[in-house]
Amino acid sequence: MPAPPDKLHPSKHALFLDVDGTLLDIEDHPADVRADPSLVAMLSSISTGLGGALSLISGRPIADIDRIFAPVRFAAAGAHGSELRQHPHDPVAAAESALPASVLDGLRAFVEQNPGLLLEEKRGGVSLHYRRAPEFEAQCKAYVQELLPQIDKDFRLIAGKMVLELAPIDHNKGAAITEMMRREPFSGRRAVFVGDDVTDEDGFRVVNAMNGITIRVGGNRGSLAEYALPDVAAVRDWLESVESRISR
Repeated sequence: MPAPPDKLHPSKHALFLDVDGTLLDIEDHPADVRADPSLVAMLSSISTGLGGALSLISGRPIADIDRIFAPVRFAAAGAHGSELRQHPHDPVAAAESALPASVLDGLRAFVEQNPGLLLEEKRGGVSLHYRRAPEFEAQCKAYVQELLPQIDKDFRLIAGKMVLELAPIDHNKGAAITEMMRREPFSGRRAVFVGDDVTDEDGFRVVNAMNGITIRVGGNRGSLAEYALPDVAAVRDWLESVESRISR
């Protein structure tokens, strides 16, 4: 895949950015992730240059996104689109979907019985992380598969990088981008989406259909993205170039 264009027009493009694995390196514990001040300042500058048409698109809850990028807030879609915030200081609009208590209780017990696993509970779903205990990968996959018949009408399984996620079936990053593109300050612009994982493919599919620009970070075999960047450091370099061109 070729390198992406870095000349974004201040009034004609809208930028959507995944967080973990795209803007920031993945950590063993999600709570350890924090954006450095220079990244926050650069994203804020790009957002201003684009008239506010910059949004963070993540599997994390929006409250966690805000923690990572504090003290600045951005437009955001969290929990794979289960949460939406069109403007930085809008209230968060959240889906009503919730996992059954019996499923949650079972996942909590499973994690307690297997040291090193982490259960990240979100509004509308959960993420079962095994990055710190990769020896439990097979057991995690088998256990989640056992749960699926109880919830498969309302939830889907997303297998990410060392994580298994149960998310509402009607919500994904592509649907979140579609919704945000319907309203200001994103409407009427050409979407640009940067992501690194299988959970971002829904976004690539939607943005491609909009004749937008899609950029995969890291391994890109089988991806729907049109362009590629090798790693988080390359994303940072690309964003620096975007910022310099917008500010001219």
